[in-house]
Amino acid sequence: MLSNYKYLFITTVLLLFFSSRTFSQSEVLYNGEELYYEVNYSFINIGWVKFTTEKNSEIKDRYICRAKLKSNSSLPFIDVDYDFISEIDFSDGNIKPIKFTSIQYKNAKKSSEVYDFKYDSAFVHIIRIGNNSKIEIDKIIHSTTIFQDGLSIFYFARLNSNKNQTEFVPVLMQGDTSLMKIEFSNKQTSVEIDDSDHEIPAVYLTGFSDFTAVFGLTGDFSGWFSFDEARIPLKAKLNVEIGNITLELKSWKHGNWQPPK
Repeated sequence: MLSNYKYLFITTVLLLFFSSRTFSQSEVLYNGEELYYEVNYSFINIGWVKFTTEKNSEIKDRYICRAKLKSNSSLPFIDVDYDFISEIDFSDGNIKPIKFTSIQYKNAKKSSEVYDFKYDSAFVHIIRIGNNSKIEIDKIIHSTTIFQDGLSIFYFARLNSNKNQTEFVPVLMQGDTSLMKIEFSNKQTSVEIDDSDHEIPAVYLTGFSDFTAVFGLTGDFSGWFSFDEARIPLKAKLNVEIGNITLELKSWKHGNWQPPK
């Protein structure tokens, strides 16, 4: 069965990767983007996250976004292995999830959860299938609200990061509706990462989660993002039950992008 907290974790991780300055939107939804992050507790690597973005060549304004979240296999006390896929439409400055799929791998078996957004009929169809291939949830949520899923909110926030205010964004998590608190700021700062030889101009974000998720994620979080057109997530700090963990950009593919000076 899928972890009850997987969407809360991936959504919060993704929310840490926002900036708050208006730039070209085409640089955020970038065909062929690959971003790889390590997850560390103190000096111990406990896992990694990789995001990719691909433009659908057959459907106008459609993008296929993917995230892979995996724990360090040498650590027996942590077992995290998820794939997330979000099909999104982007037009007129707005982003809409079309279909979201989450897959968990555990003990050589997999379970899945799918959100199918039916805007013309004003509902979302949710199906969860356990690792025994049996349907565990099959339900309809009726609403005219445009919800973000656990992966599309990453791109939603990057595309709407020209704000200096606190927002509550409607999202779908754990098969139900919720709101995520985001405290945007357009104040410029800087941040260091191991894979850059200089301080990187950045903007800063803070927020709060009142749940416990994968890796024991709970409470306060903060993040830094490149102060340029690409708005690349650079670094994030999260509070967990055992202390604090850090996510840091380790490798990237985004055209000719390099950390700005």
